[in-house]
Amino acid sequence: MPRRLQRLLFYRLVLITLFLIGGFYIEETGVVIPPEIPWYAFYLLVTLLYATTLLFFGSLYFKEIPEKDITRLLYFLIATDILIITGMIYLTGGGTSPFSPLYFLAVLEGGAILGRRGGIMAASMSSISYGILINLEYYLIIPPLYPQYLYESLYLFYKLFLTILSLFLAGYLTGFLAEEVTKRSRQLSRTREEYSRLEAFSKNVLQSLQSGLITVDLTGRITFINAAGERILGLKRTSLRNLFLSDVFPELEAYLSEDRAHRVEVNYTKDPFTKLRLGLSFYPLRDHRGELSGKVVIFQDLTKMKDMEESVKRSERLASVGQLAAGIAHEIRNPLASISGAIQLLREEEFSNPHAQRLMEIIVTESNRLNRLINEFLLYAQPPKATKKKVELDKVVEDTLEIFFRTPQWNYGIRLIKEIEKGVVVECDPQQMQQVLWNLLINAVEAMEGKGVLKVGLRREPADNKVILRVTDTGKGISPDKVERIFDPFFTTKERGTGLGLSIVHKIIEQHRGTITVLSKVGEGTTFNITMPLKAEKRGGSR
Repeated sequence: MPRRLQRLLFYRLVLITLFLIGGFYIEETGVVIPPEIPWYAFYLLVTLLYATTLLFFGSLYFKEIPEKDITRLLYFLIATDILIITGMIYLTGGGTSPFSPLYFLAVLEGGAILGRRGGIMAASMSSISYGILINLEYYLIIPPLYPQYLYESLYLFYKLFLTILSLFLAGYLTGFLAEEVTKRSRQLSRTREEYSRLEAFSKNVLQSLQSGLITVDLTGRITFINAAGERILGLKRTSLRNLFLSDVFPELEAYLSEDRAHRVEVNYTKDPFTKLRLGLSFYPLRDHRGELSGKVVIFQDLTKMKDMEESVKRSERLASVGQLAAGIAHEIRNPLASISGAIQLLREEEFSNPHAQRLMEIIVTESNRLNRLINEFLLYAQPPKATKKKVELDKVVEDTLEIFFRTPQWNYGIRLIKEIEKGVVVECDPQQMQQVLWNLLINAVEAMEGKGVLKVGLRREPADNKVILRVTDTGKGISPDKVERIFDPFFTTKERGTGLGLSIVHKIIEQHRGTITVLSKVGEGTTFNITMPLKAEKRGGSR
């Protein structure tokens, strides 16, 4: 049912209720003339009005009315109300009836629903109906029900004039005010729609940003974070409620009190296995009066960019050294082979001095060690080209672990935990990936010195189209200053290590368009994270 019809029927019920209340008052007090009013007719009329209004409401509630017919129906209902009021006035004394002010309710009804035009129409109909009734009674064209109470002509004219004037004033003012209210309501509705549209647009812009965005108030309390910020920090908006920026970034507290822009970089630990480098920009946040109300913090994950910069620097630094060292290694290899061969021939001779025999054994052992070091360095400086193919990396990991368990390097005092997802397909050189895992396993076992927990994990990250291979030990850990250099050639924390194992691992992972990071804490252990591109499976392909 149209809203205007609902309002009109509501006003109609209010009008009938006022009829009823007024009738009760007059009947009980008898203070208003004439006392001979036929109350049975009055109550019968009120009952019929209630019944017809409710029946009309019920029929319209279940029936769709065309928009073009609504206005005509509204005029018809208002005209019906005016005729009912006129009939009520005739029954209760005509010109002397106490119910003549009820015309104003009909006028207010018309003005409130149909505007000035409706108010003037209702005032005109009310004035005409009331004027005709008074004149018909005065000239005895219709018999007055209470002739003993008729007023003189001058008084009737005066009363009729004031009533008509008041009705038109009420109709005009009510219609004018109703139109103003409607106009303001429409303006307010448009303003709300525009505000909602701008709010939705602003929200979409903020949520579509690829950079994280946080707003804080003057106390440093976090008031907003966008979707990118949640993703970068690994935090939910609900978990940040009532937190301060210093709770998330302790090193940023000093910047909150300054009324100017800043650019800083900080380290952030997303989870025990993920350490990020973030770039943050601070900007003052001002309210509509231009007064400072907080700060806007825009931040980005610079980890990949920093890793790339570090990788480029390392490659540039080692490229020339690698070429020179490779040449030197080749030159050393030839005389080393001659020395080793000569010592082998000497060992076949009979020596009475056991000390000389012992010295020759040392020379052979150290020559072999030096030769192994040269081979590893040449593998690092001039690695063989990777033969990549689509393989199930989980099977490579399982096979490598199975072989490693059967070697002298494995210690049965170590507990192994495997978290290996099945069917993880990547494009790689399986022999080189086996070498990567082998080197990491050896380092982990040696770091735990015979006891601890070794955890090997493999899982897919479909959202980022990547695979994560993780090796975690509970060994003695590595200090932060050594972690920064751990992939540098010849850097080692072992007494007899070559310092090339992790350098070779890093080189292989780079060739596979992957990254390797290390998280370590002294006394707690070390985690190596290898990230590689995920090979998309064709539909129906086997895993």
